[in-house]
This record gives sequence, C-alpha cells and structure tokens, in this order.
Amino acid sequence: MKQNKTIFFAFVTLLIVVILYWLFSVLIINRGEYSKIKQGIVSADNNLKKLSNERVNYASIKEARKIHVQSFDTLKVHIPSKENAKGTNSYIGTLDIIHQIAEDNNIRINVFKPILVNTFPHIDVKDKQLDQSIERYWLEMECNGNFISLGKFFEELQNQDKLVNLLKFNIETEYDSDGRLFCEAILYTYVFVENS
Repeated sequence: MKQNKTIFFAFVTLLIVVILYWLFSVLIINRGEYSKIKQGIVSADNNLKKLSNERVNYASIKEARKIHVQSFDTLKVHIPSKENAKGTNSYIGTLDIIHQIAEDNNIRINVFKPILVNTFPHIDVKDKQLDQSIERYWLEMECNGNFISLGKFFEELQNQDKLVNLLKFNIETEYDSDGRLFCEAILYTYVFVENS
C-alpha cells in the first residue's frame, strides 16, 4: 500500500510537472512567439501600405513628369534655337524684336550689349529624353525716351515673356538734350539647345 501511495504521488508529481511544462511552453513561450508573429504581420501590413502608396505616387509622379517633358518640348516653338544663326526662330530674331519694339515706342537705344554666357546653373541630366536645355543670356541696354514711351516699351517686352524677361532697370530723371529720360536695363534672353 505504501508502494502504491509512492507510485501515486510520483505519478501525480510527474503529471503536475508535465502540466506545468505544457502551461509554461504554451502560455508563456508560445505567447511570446505569438506576439513576435503578430508584430511581424503588423509590420508587413504597414510595409505593404507604404508600397501601395509609393506605387500610387509613382504613377502620379510619372504622369507629372510626362506633362513637364511635353511642356518643355513645346518651348522649341517659342524660344529661338541656338543652332539657327538667322531667321524667325533665331537669337538674332529675338534681338530684332527688341529693336522693333523700341522703334515702335520711339525709344532710342544707345547701348545694346548681349552677353552670350549662359547664366542658368548647370544641371547634369542623365535622361536622354531630357538631353536638351535652355540657355539664358544677359542683355545690357541703355536707352532714352519719355516716361510714357519707356513704360510702353517695357510692357511690350514683358508680353514677349518666352523670349525676353526684364531683370532690372533704372530710369534717371536727368534729361538729355532732347528732353528724354535716360534708362539702363538688364534683360534675360533665352535660346533652346539640343545637346546631341
């Protein structure tokens, strides 16, 4: 009988140890593994959402780039080509337009000095589709005219904004011998360049 009691207690102790080990492994160890797995799933879901957002953004960025490339290409029609020496779509044609606007507004140009050095900062482009650029040149000018004529002259130049932009100007109130105002101006002029 004593031996049966010992066997019974040994069996119960072994059973308690097995149950405690099972509880420890299932409830504590598996719970930790479960938490890690759950965290991994949440992290994977977040990464999937980010990837989906990036894919959506990529499509909109790609579309915006396409529109900008098309807009850039249409500038070929409006901006003189550097390759054209003379003619309607040439840099000399732009200078002729400025002279014509001055003449139409009774402006006498005393100094007309284009500086053919590109003032745009250099941008290295790896995309062959964008292997073209616009160069911006300074044009220093001194002229004479009355106040109204100078205003009309600069207003008409601003209407030629794809060809010419007014950077700065200074009108002196000292009159010359003909009673005209003296004006100094710096203009930006542009040419389209194919970098082939």
